[in-house]
Amino acid sequence: QQSGLSKKRYCEENGVNETTFYYWFSRSKENDAASGSFISIDKACRNSAVEVIYPNGVRIKVDTDLGLLSQLIRLY
Repeated sequence: QQSGLSKKRYCEENGVNETTFYYWFSRSKENDAASGSFISIDKACRNSAVEVIYPNGVRIKVDTDLGLLSQLIRLY
């Protein structure tokens, strides 16, 4: 959208397979619809478990100091 080009033209100019582009384009729309917004984690709960559940059912549970988790996230 930012380029002002049609999807087809964008793919041609950037060497992107059009089928791949449409696949990821549709996935991004699904993610936009399924995702909420950022949530705040209370710093008072520094030694609590945090669990992230993705729309595809994958769960990641981190049972560590939230300060450490915050530092790790900032690295990436």
